[in-house]
Amino acid sequence: MASQLAYKTVLNALYFSGAQTVSRFWLGGLGGILMLHRVDAAKSRDFAPNSHLTVSPKFLDRLFLRLKRAGYEFVSMDEAVSRLHAWRPRRWPEPIIAVTLDDGYRDNLENAVPVFRKHAIPYTIFVAPGLVEGRATLWWEDLEAVIARRERFVMGSPKGRVDFDVSTPALKRRVYAELLALLTTRVDEDEQRRIVSQLCMQAGIDAEAHRARSIMNWREIVELSRDPLCTIGAHTVRHFALARLESDRAMAEMEESARILELETGQRPKHLAYPYGYKEAAGPREFALAREAGFDSAVTTRHGVLYPEHVGHLHALPRISLNGHFQAKRYVDTLLSGVPTRLANKGRMLNVG
Repeated sequence: MASQLAYKTVLNALYFSGAQTVSRFWLGGLGGILMLHRVDAAKSRDFAPNSHLTVSPKFLDRLFLRLKRAGYEFVSMDEAVSRLHAWRPRRWPEPIIAVTLDDGYRDNLENAVPVFRKHAIPYTIFVAPGLVEGRATLWWEDLEAVIARRERFVMGSPKGRVDFDVSTPALKRRVYAELLALLTTRVDEDEQRRIVSQLCMQAGIDAEAHRARSIMNWREIVELSRDPLCTIGAHTVRHFALARLESDRAMAEMEESARILELETGQRPKHLAYPYGYKEAAGPREFALAREAGFDSAVTTRHGVLYPEHVGHLHALPRISLNGHFQAKRYVDTLLSGVPTRLANKGRMLNVG
């Protein structure tokens, strides 16, 4: 919460100083790749640690109209890669924006696609076949559901049983953060899923039913793949943090996801999104593997705008998160200006290491 408030303070200071307006032309590069997850109406809850993954369709509607008026050109991921290849010094075209959505949530189809079609916006949905078929779960949402439902719960550990008090919203937020850190750094990906599955059983949470309600099925994905505005991209099979897997297993996750998507839709995906996408989940090894697997590009969740120099790092592309906590024009304008990119990268344009 403190870091979120601090980040908002920085973005507000940049916006109201006017720095973002001037900087767009100097630091804004070629544009950016927007990242979304869920698109749905806002729900007010005291405990909602994953609410930042949701933006409202009304926000998208207004945002797309404003960005078009500001001179941005919306393009597909194919076109974004082509523009990077085609860029020439002294020829600086209008900035571009590519829109991407991770995981294949059903609300993308129900709430986001109508907005894309209204504004003729190309979009890419990165699909993990394991989430479609039930070989993977939305474990981060399942963990939230467990904590939301209980006032206390017990979890086994190598040192014995741990009793968690989650009787207030503040305690729920603290315990969720502690367990999230444990599950993403202290145990491996398989153990992570096993622990959350066991907690769901104890709390009476049907994780499979939640997944099936939340994620599009193959019929819906195939239908979307026929939309001229839509590109289906790969998101591995089981939505593992690839950097935490052995190299052969990480490569298999990429290659198998492309194979399954081609089998289901008839089109082999050209673009990949790394699950989670931050530095500890995808680094230079994964960038090389994605290139070896034959993808034209791969996107991270590292913050940044696109620069011509990214043509040499097409498998480490940054994105700008349309975060549910920052649903205001001033935040998006500032993020696209390139100033936060330089601040996050300590003055550098690229963050590809």
